Amino acid sequence: MDVHFRDQSPASAAPTCMARTWRLHLILRNGARAGWSRAVKTGPIDVSFRTLRHLRKDPLNHSFSGILVRYLLKKKDSTAVVAEAQSATGTAVTTEVETAESKDAGLGPRPLHLHAARKDELHVNLWETGQGHFSPFLDIGVMVGMRADVEAVVVDLPWLLDEKHVSDLGSRLNGEKSVAAIFNEVVHYDGFAEGNFANISFRKDGLDHKPFSLLRLNSNSFKIERTYWSEGGSCSRLVVKLPEMNQDTVKEEDRRKSAYIRFRIRNIPPSVYSVKFNQKDRALISSTNETRIIDFRINVLRGVPEELISTNVPLSFPKFERIHCFLTTLRDEECASVTNHYKGYRSLMDEDVWNEYIRLDSSVAISDSNSVRNYLGYQWTASAGKEAGSYAKDLVVLGRFTKLRSNYWSITRFIFLVILFGAAGSGIWDIGTVCAFVDPPPKDVDCSRKYSLLTTYIICGIVIIGAMPFLRYLWNSVRPKLAASLEELTR
Repeated sequence: MDVHFRDQSPASAAPTCMARTWRLHLILRNGARAGWSRAVKTGPIDVSFRTLRHLRKDPLNHSFSGILVRYLLKKKDSTAVVAEAQSATGTAVTTEVETAESKDAGLGPRPLHLHAARKDELHVNLWETGQGHFSPFLDIGVMVGMRADVEAVVVDLPWLLDEKHVSDLGSRLNGEKSVAAIFNEVVHYDGFAEGNFANISFRKDGLDHKPFSLLRLNSNSFKIERTYWSEGGSCSRLVVKLPEMNQDTVKEEDRRKSAYIRFRIRNIPPSVYSVKFNQKDRALISSTNETRIIDFRINVLRGVPEELISTNVPLSFPKFERIHCFLTTLRDEECASVTNHYKGYRSLMDEDVWNEYIRLDSSVAISDSNSVRNYLGYQWTASAGKEAGSYAKDLVVLGRFTKLRSNYWSITRFIFLVILFGAAGSGIWDIGTVCAFVDPPPKDVDCSRKYSLLTTYIICGIVIIGAMPFLRYLWNSVRPKLAASLEELTR
């Protein structure tokens, strides 16, 4: 079934909100599967993009699916402004970065790691941990190529975020082993006890290259702004301020142009990035196939409210060389289909390092049930092209995961249903041959008792079939209210 939609945004909207064409593609296969894709041309049904967004099964009414990561740039000085104006008029091609490079060159020969700047990169890790209490969390790492130009990293999230759910991860990356596990590289780690950073470089053939500073943030580095939309949605803006480099205490040879920050956001609503489908007849069978559609978008502007894109704050989208996204989930799920950005999956090596890294509560001991050996990491990557000036604009993480669910309760229920319906079938045959189609029925046969037994079998079967769906409905109805009440109590 193909349903075509056309966005009817006003002409005054930003270019990203101009007329666009979409196709809602629904595929029924082994349960259910759904995905979004572009259409070639418009169809007969025209609706607003707001209607299209609400067609997605989203009980929490999220404004969009995914996150936006942008930079808040520092105000340029007069030299940079003049250089930019000259570049625009064609009189000179000089940028602020080149001006800084020329200043560095004027100081004489310097080691490579002092004047080399890395390309901007974005690392997003979505962790689905916990077999009993399912609580996803998000790790975001940003490689800032020119630290001197960026004041803060701004992340927009389509749910209301609490300050206590944000924490820095720089302090956990306190050695070569932990940093090497994150970057999957051989690294050289140089920490400073008196500073809030550590200098990192990758090692290849005994030489250091791709240098940067790993920054450690404190609670004052994070600021959260909440926004409520008139149409009912809400979102949060997380502003991560980069610490200033102390020119008095940091030696010249210890300064790096590029900086890396990494932080964690806990209590991610699963409905932000996934939609779950179950078999309709799961109450009748002993095992069922559960299907999940993962749809997580990074810096994708489609569907993002215009008010969020056009703000009074001068935010800019970084020109990332690469955008990585890792989805780490339990091994019992099978990745059935993916998009072209999918790179593969792997187990987590250095088990001790990763176990310590993902711990949300240091008071909880690491056991076999919560060890990383139970998880697999799935990777999606968008990279810049080979053309000059190209960059990774966005990344769509789209995949279909299936899981076979079965437990003692479902097996016991199935056995009871087989016995009950077998007895009911035998009773129907007995009643039909002795009572229903015999006129008059034999006097020594108690037909009323047979009817009552048959009715009892059928009622018991219906109760067993409908018990779990009814309890599940009650739980889904009560859980949001209970979670909101607990959230209010803990504030």
